[in-house]
Amino acid sequence: MKKQSIRNFLLQTFIVAAVAFILQLIWEYSQCGPFYITDDLTGHTRLMISATFGDMNMSIVLLWMLMFINKDVNWLIGKWHRHDYMIMVFYALFLSFYFEIHALHTGRWGYNPDTMPIIPGTPIGWLPVIQLLILFPIIFMVSRKLHIQLSKRLTSHYNNYPNKIKE
Repeated sequence: MKKQSIRNFLLQTFIVAAVAFILQLIWEYSQCGPFYITDDLTGHTRLMISATFGDMNMSIVLLWMLMFINKDVNWLIGKWHRHDYMIMVFYALFLSFYFEIHALHTGRWGYNPDTMPIIPGTPIGWLPVIQLLILFPIIFMVSRKLHIQLSKRLTSHYNNYPNKIKE
């Protein structure tokens, strides 16, 4: 991999991680109070941070998977295809179902039966599934815009240095 490709890979990964952390944290805190059962504030905060880091890591792995499948380290800033969106959907469905089933089975969290809409025929709530289905594409769209803007600024800043420094 060339130096520029490594830089782009790391920059894209960092941007996706930051955007995913912020958006997932907002979503987690917005839905937790009304739709989940929590015992104490400390456990609630720990659970929200843990879930947010997990969501962030899922976003990073999805980015890397899409880069690998498309054989393009610059996938985020390139042209997206229908299969990219299909991969996002199946990845979101698989992970949301897996982690919700696991968390419910192990008692890591529970739903408020008065407020959480449940997917018929399953014990899984709609909101965690919708969360990943909506946020993965939004995370990548926002990250794409940030990457393009940041790259322009870095290039402009870099080009303003004397040639001695560029070597």
